[in-house]
Formats: sequence, C-alpha cells, structure tokens
Amino acid sequence: MTRAGGGEAGAAEPVPAPARADGWATLRALAELRWLLLLRRLRRPGGVAEIVARVALYVVAIPAGLAFAALAGAASFQAVRVGRGLQASVPVAALFFGVWQTWTVVSLSISERDALDLRRLLVYPLPPGRVFGYGLVASLAGDPFAVFWCLLLAGAFAGAAVARPGAWLLLLALVLVAFVAATVALVALIQEVLARLLRARRARELLVAAVYLGVALLLAWTAGQPGTILRVLRGARALRWVAYPAALAEGAVRELYAGRVPAALPWLGALVAATVATAWAAYRLALAFARDGEGGAPRAAATGGSGWRLPGRLGALVEKEAKYVLRHPLATLLALVLPPFAALVAWKVPPRIPPEAGEIVRVLPVLGFALYAHMAAQIFWLNAFGWERGGGRVWFLAPVAAGEVLLAKNVAAYAFSAGLFLAAAGAAIAVGGALPGWALAAAIALHAGVAPWLLAAGNFVSVLNPRAAANTVQRGGALSPLSSLAGMLIVAGAAAAFGVPAFLAVRRGAPWLLVAGWAALGLAGAVAYRVALPFAARLLERRREALLAAVAGDQD
Repeated sequence: MTRAGGGEAGAAEPVPAPARADGWATLRALAELRWLLLLRRLRRPGGVAEIVARVALYVVAIPAGLAFAALAGAASFQAVRVGRGLQASVPVAALFFGVWQTWTVVSLSISERDALDLRRLLVYPLPPGRVFGYGLVASLAGDPFAVFWCLLLAGAFAGAAVARPGAWLLLLALVLVAFVAATVALVALIQEVLARLLRARRARELLVAAVYLGVALLLAWTAGQPGTILRVLRGARALRWVAYPAALAEGAVRELYAGRVPAALPWLGALVAATVATAWAAYRLALAFARDGEGGAPRAAATGGSGWRLPGRLGALVEKEAKYVLRHPLATLLALVLPPFAALVAWKVPPRIPPEAGEIVRVLPVLGFALYAHMAAQIFWLNAFGWERGGGRVWFLAPVAAGEVLLAKNVAAYAFSAGLFLAAAGAAIAVGGALPGWALAAAIALHAGVAPWLLAAGNFVSVLNPRAAANTVQRGGALSPLSSLAGMLIVAGAAAAFGVPAFLAVRRGAPWLLVAGWAALGLAGAVAYRVALPFAARLLERRREALLAAVAGDQD
C-alpha cells in the first residue's frame, strides 16, 4: 500500500530513543548543584558567619574526637594484646554499643545535619536509589557528631593496627565501615517508619499513650521493689539484638581480636546483609512517602471544641503555640525516644559508678536529663518562628505585643521540655529505683533554673537568624549552622554555670548545695529573662521584614 505521492505508508523518520543518562554523571551534577547552592547561600548577607559556624562546629568536634579516639585506641591495643576473655570482650562491647546508642539517640533527638528531600528530586532524571544513597552519605559527612564517632572508631582501628599488624586489619576495616553504614541506615529506617506512623493523628496519640502508660505500669510494678527491672533487664540478653549493628560488629571484632579470622566471616556477612536489607527498606519507605506528594506534618483536626480555656490574651497565644509544638512530628518523636533512652542510662551507668564516688555522683547521670530535655527541644527555642511561614505576618497585623508573642513561644517550649523531662525521669526511676528526695528537688531546680537563661538567649537567636523549617520527622534544616553553634555555646555556658554548685556539692559532700545553688541561679535567670524580653521584642519589631523574608521562603 502506497501514498498518493508514491511514497511508502508510515515512511516518517524514526524518532531516536533518548540516550540513557549516566547515573553517576547525574549524581555528580547533583553534588555540583548542591555545592553551587551552598556557595550562593554563603555569598548572601550573613554567609560569612554561616561558614565560620560550620567550620567552628568541626573545630569543636574533631579535637574532642581525637582525644576520645586516643582512649579508644589504648583500649583496643590492650584488647588485641590480650586476645580472649573479659579484658578483650568488654572494651569491644563498650565501644560498639556505646557508639551505637549515642549515635542513634542523638541523631533522632538533637542532631542537625544536611538532608536531601527525595520528594523534590523525583521530577529530575536522577536514579532515586542513588539519590537516597547520596543523601545518606551527605548526612554523614555533614554531621559533626558523626565525625566525632567515626574518629572514635578510627582510633580503635589504629590501636589494633599497632598491637598486631597484618592482613586481618582489612577485615577489621570492613567491619567498622559496615557498622557505620548499618547505623546510618537503621537511623534512616527508624525515621521513615516513624514518619509514616506519625502522619495519622490517632497513631501518634496511641504511640505516646503506650509509652507513658508503660512507664506508669513499670513505676507501679516496681514500687517498693527497687532494682526489679534492673535485674530483669540484665537477664534479657536477647535485647542486645535490637541493636544489631553493634551486636554483629562486636561478634566479628571479638573473633578478629582473638585471631580467629574464619570465625569472624559469618558475623561480617550477616552485618553486611542486614545493612543492605535495612537500607533497602528505608529507601522503599522514603520513595513511597515521596511519591505520595504530601508533607510530613499532620493536619490539624477541627474538633469544634472551645479550646483550652487558658485565661487572658496571653493564654490564647500560649494555646496556639503549644498546639504548634505538639502537632510537630518531632515533638512526638522526642516523646517516644527520650523515656527509653533515660531508662537505658539508668540501667547502664549508675551501677558502674563505684560506691566510693559518693551519692551525688551516682545520681548526676539521671540529673543530666533535666538539661538534655532542653537540648532536645532546642529547635523550638532557637528557631521559634521557623514553622510560621506566611502565617508569621499575623504577628505583625494582629493587636498583640511582640513581647507577648515571644513569651507565649517560650512558655510553650518550656512546657514541652518539662513534659519530656518528667517522662524521662519517670522511666529512669522505674528502671533504676527511686531517687532521694534531695535529688528530685535538685532535678526540678536544674530544669526550671536553666530554662530562663536558655530561653532569653534563644529569643535573640530566633530573631537574628531565623530559618524556614519543614514539618518532618527527619532532622536536618531546622537550624542553620550558625544557630546550631549559638545553641551549643548557650548550652555549654549554662552547663558551666550550673556545674559550679555541682562541683562544690561533690567536693563537700553536701547535696543541699545542689538545690540551693541551682535555685539561686534560677532566680537570677528569671530576673535576666525579664530584663532581656523587652530588648528582644524591640529587636523583633525592627527586624520584621528580614524575619518574614526568611521564614516565608524555602527551607533549603
């Protein structure tokens, strides 16, 4: 069959198939694009301060990591020389389980690092699996805490290499790399699972209720039986497999230190297989979440109720801010993570403190959660306007004073931190036994006393360096490097000031000095907060346009 013009039917020129994009080339282009975007951000006003803050975070993390790496290296050197027995196995277990639990908890609770939003990259011709892997590597390299822990592992490797040089060190290096990859993948999987669960309001409420009901039941069960849970947990060896990166890495390294290389291969193979499976599961969940096309924040439900009935105009502002905080997925995540972490500390740390150290030293790890609760909630007092977006304009249109706005945000952040602290303290008491009365009073004085200092300084950071943040459970982007550094300095300064009464109390063996000293510092902080609040309010009024431009823009 021919056309009227005599040509063949369908003689149109064939359309050439599009050339297949080189996946690695596109990833290089993505890395280059992120680098150019970073340079552009650094060239903007305030960019020099941002790069100085980024460098300063690593300047703090690297020397500290090297110091602890020397200790890890010395312990590893002794373990390799001994080869077998408790002198070899205990340092190995302490290294891997200690690094794993702190890495996981800090990554879920306070760590701020670079992160890729896979949902925004699906429109580009990029292999999503490689983009996800690139995001994990970027989050590892961009996290000063991760650099610190990697230095610890490098120190352990160096100590083993000095103790017994040989080809077995290649397997040891593979185990350490696999352990890091497994930990990063497991953190990503936990975040993705929680992100899916926390999207449903009822699921969030049920999860939080289950955790706190469990803590209440433990407290009721152990009433009058101190140490009951502690004895049960010591006998539950199966719990170690929940931390499979640490358990498998410990098994492999223990065999390598003993010189049994063939016996270490099954452990290494299991660790690699578990890492691949975990990363694949995290990737599939992240991809499904990205393809849903919905944000990570749960929608507020219209209940038709009359509100919380808090009195006055300030009460309405506090209710609004408290609902903002409670509806954020990270608030639920922290409520789920901190009580188990406190229970773990109460299980592991106090029993290892020698009795001759004194009663005050034995309760200091639990008292530390009074400060840690503020650190975990720092995104709400260091970037108080980060989730306002366009709604932030309401603060400058409604007839409310700027000081009342800041005060309402501070009250909501403190109330949330207090809830975290009470839950963590309850879990610690359920596992480790009741605390003395003076210890409870000291913990309350520490948490309440340090708050006005942190909140007063945080107000200035929130106004001077605001940043648009996403309502997602994945940490990253909620704070700029400059705000993170400022928060680190603020918390360090407060810890140093409140450490003086603790030092005097330990030296003199007088627990009452803790309560009196921390209460006095708290009263001074309340006065300082009252003086600083009007200055922060006037600064907020002057920086209205800059703040709105920052929080109403793109979080990247």
